[in-house]
Amino acid sequence: MTTIPHLAPFGGTRPAAAASRRLSGDHGSIIPEFALVAPFMVLLILGIFEFGMVFRESLNLGAAVRAGARQVTNAGDTRPADFLALQGFQTTMSRAKNVTVNRVSIYKTTAANGAPTDATCLTIVPGAGGAGVSGACNIYSATQLNSLGASYLTNFGPNGSCGGAAWDRYWCPLSRNADQGDPPDYVGFYANVTYRSYTKLLPTTITVTDRAVMRIEPKVP
Repeated sequence: MTTIPHLAPFGGTRPAAAASRRLSGDHGSIIPEFALVAPFMVLLILGIFEFGMVFRESLNLGAAVRAGARQVTNAGDTRPADFLALQGFQTTMSRAKNVTVNRVSIYKTTAANGAPTDATCLTIVPGAGGAGVSGACNIYSATQLNSLGASYLTNFGPNGSCGGAAWDRYWCPLSRNADQGDPPDYVGFYANVTYRSYTKLLPTTITVTDRAVMRIEPKVP
């Protein structure tokens, strides 16, 4: 008896074999798959970059406020204390990218958490000529910080006075306790800045703040 082999209709390939070849022939599928995944990969990379830049600028701001706090507490109750502190702050902030400094507050504190003696020292938005709270803080505007390189005597007045239109007249450095037996004051240095987004994935602008508190270096009377 002769066995006749099973053939597909019209002499074609068996359906099972054809299906097997179709399933194994997926080389071209990587292109549409990549097209679907690529946008998410790009967003992820840009997001990492943006958050990295924000983190970098927040670290730089922290270094700048510490530099300002060190300068003002080293200068103690000498006339140019605030001027030197602002110089130290501006020098460090010169490394910042896409950042605008809005205001700086140099304030007195007696609290363990570094809070100012007057809470408005951190919330007042100064005009171009600055602001402050008598006996509590001096608040410097962006305009003042940008013109810091002008004459020291013009902006802060002669060494023996904090009167008139001196920028530091609200809490004059000459009135700060610096003697070992006083005891010395604690001084806070607060900064408020705006970060501008590179990629616009984050809000267009982000407000970043930081502060540092140090004790005035005591001197022996």
